[in-house]
Formats: sequence, structure tokens, C-alpha cells
Amino acid sequence: MTVKRNYAKKTTIELSDEHYFFLKEKALVLQKQNKTASIVSIIRDLIEKDRNKWRKEKK
Repeated sequence: MTVKRNYAKKTTIELSDEHYFFLKEKALVLQKQNKTASIVSIIRDLIEKDRNKWRKEKK
């Protein structure tokens, strides 16, 4: 996985097909709960939650 940051505070993440489809499936389930959320925003939230969890475990 590659993470790139630019000055506009946007992050680009390159995922393998396997990771992308896993995240997309999970996002589709979550989208049923929040129909106004986009798949991309849900995936972004999932990644951010995982990063925060990882940081807490790292400490």
C-alpha cells in the first residue's frame, strides 16, 4: 500500500484489488445505514479509524 500526501491535505492510497474489494464490501454494508454517505467517504473513515487504532496500540 502506498500513501501519498499533498499540500491540499488530501491523501492518495494505492490498494491492491483484494484490499479495495474488502473495503468496498464493508463500505456497502455501512452505506445501508447512512444512505447519504458516499462509498469513498466511508472507506476514508474506515481507514482513518484503523490508523487511529494502530497508533493507540503502538504506544
